[in-house]
Amino acid sequence: MRFFWPKSFLLLVLIGFLVIALPLIVVLVNAEISMNRLAVQGAQTVLSSVTVTQESSKLVEQIVSMERIARQFSVLKDRQILVNLEAKHGDLTASLDTLEQLLGATAQQEDLAGIRQGVDGLHQIVTAGSFAEQPLKNALDGFSDLHQRARRIHQESQDLIIREIGNMLKASEDKRRDLLVQAVGFILLTVVSIIFFSRLIAHPIREIDQGIRRLGESDYTGTITVTGPKDLESLGDRLDWLRQRLGEVEQEKNKFLAHVSHELKTPLASIREGSELLSDELVGELNEQQREVAKILCKNSVQLQKLIENLLGFSAGQAKLEQLLDRPFDLEGIVEEVLEDQHPAILKKELSIDVQLVPFDLLGDRDRIRIVVDNLLSNAVKFTPSGGSILLKTYNEGPWKMLEVADSGPGVPVPERAKIFQPFYQSGTPSQGFVRGTGLGLSIVREYVLEHGGQVSVTESSLGGALFRIGFPAQGKRQAT
Repeated sequence: MRFFWPKSFLLLVLIGFLVIALPLIVVLVNAEISMNRLAVQGAQTVLSSVTVTQESSKLVEQIVSMERIARQFSVLKDRQILVNLEAKHGDLTASLDTLEQLLGATAQQEDLAGIRQGVDGLHQIVTAGSFAEQPLKNALDGFSDLHQRARRIHQESQDLIIREIGNMLKASEDKRRDLLVQAVGFILLTVVSIIFFSRLIAHPIREIDQGIRRLGESDYTGTITVTGPKDLESLGDRLDWLRQRLGEVEQEKNKFLAHVSHELKTPLASIREGSELLSDELVGELNEQQREVAKILCKNSVQLQKLIENLLGFSAGQAKLEQLLDRPFDLEGIVEEVLEDQHPAILKKELSIDVQLVPFDLLGDRDRIRIVVDNLLSNAVKFTPSGGSILLKTYNEGPWKMLEVADSGPGVPVPERAKIFQPFYQSGTPSQGFVRGTGLGLSIVREYVLEHGGQVSVTESSLGGALFRIGFPAQGKRQAT
C-alpha cells in the first residue's frame, strides 16, 4: 500500500477534503441542473396552456362574429359585407392553424377539422357568388355544430391546463424524491469517505504517538516505524534515530552508575569501618571530645551511605532496569522493620511514635515498598523537632489500601506541595538534621508508588506538620502513569 501514499501529509489531508466534498458538490450541482430544467419545462407548459386557452377563446368569438356577419349577408345581400366576411375567415383560419400546431396529435384535431370544413364551406358558397337561399341557409344552420365544437375545444383547453399543472406537480415530486435518494446515497458515501480518510490520516499519527510514548516509557528495544506520507515516514526515521541515541545514552549512564556505585561504596565502607573502630575504642581509649567526633563520623557516614543509595536507587528506578515483582507481602512487617532501623534516630530526638496498623497484604515489589516507607519515615524524623510526634497509620478505603505518615514538624507550604515530588527539589523548610538531603527521597517515593498503580499526596496533618497519604489498589492492578 506504500505507493498509494502521497508525498506529504498536507497533500493527504487536501485529497481527503476533496474526496469528502466531491459527493456533496455533485448533489448540489445535480439539484441545481434538475431544478432549472424543471423550471424551464414548467414555464413552457404554462405558456403553451395559456396560449391554447387564449386561442380557443378567440376561436369561439371569431365563430360568433363570422356567424353574425354571414346572417347579415343572407338578409341584406350586400357585397360590402363580403369584405368583412373574407377578413373574418382569414382570422379564423389563422387561429385554427395555431391551435393545430399547439394541440398536436390529440382528439381535438377532429373538432378543429370540422370547424375548418364548415367555415371553408360557407366561404366557398359566398365567394362563388351563389345567393341561393337553400345552400346559404344550410351553411348558416351548420354554425350550431361549429359553436359546439369550439366550446368543446375551449373546455378541453381548460382541462389541459389542469392536467399540465398536475403533471408539473407530479414531475416536481418525482424529482424531489430522486434528489432525496441521491442525497442519502451521497451522504452515506461521504460518511464512508470520512471514516476511511480519518483512519488513513490517524494511522501514521497513531504510530508516531506510540513511538513517542515508548520513548517516554524508556522502551528503546523495538524499531520505531511510521507508515504514511514521505514527510511522516522521515519523521519516523528521526524518532528511531532518537531511540537509538537514547538507548546509547541509557547504556552509558548504567555503566557510569555501576562504576560510581563501586567507586563510592568502597571508600565509604572504609570510612564507616574506621569510624566504628574509633567509636568502639578498639584502637585505643578516647577522651570525651574525641568520642564525640567519632560519633559524628559514624552518623554522617551512615547518612552519606543512605544518600548514595537514594541516588543510585532513583537512577535505577528511572531507567526501570529491574522488573517489578508481583508477590504478596505484609505491609505491617515492612513498617516494623523500618521503625527498628530508625529507632536510634527516634530515640535521640525523643520522638513520640503512634502506630495504628490494620493488617493487610499488598501485591508488588516488597523491596521498593520498603524504600517508600523508609523514605517517608526518614523524612518525618528529619523535619520533626525534638520531642515531637509522628503518626504511622494503615487502613482500607474502598478499593484502596492506605498508608499515612504524619508529623508535627513545620509542614509543607501549599506552593511547594506540587514540587516536592520532583527530582532534586530542595524545600525551603529547614530540617532538623545535620546533612542536607539530595531532594530524591520523595521523588523515589512517587516513582515507586506510581509503578504499583498507586497515588501519593501531601496535606496538612492534625499534628500540625505534613501528612503524606499513599494509596495502593486493593487488587494490585497497575495503572498507567
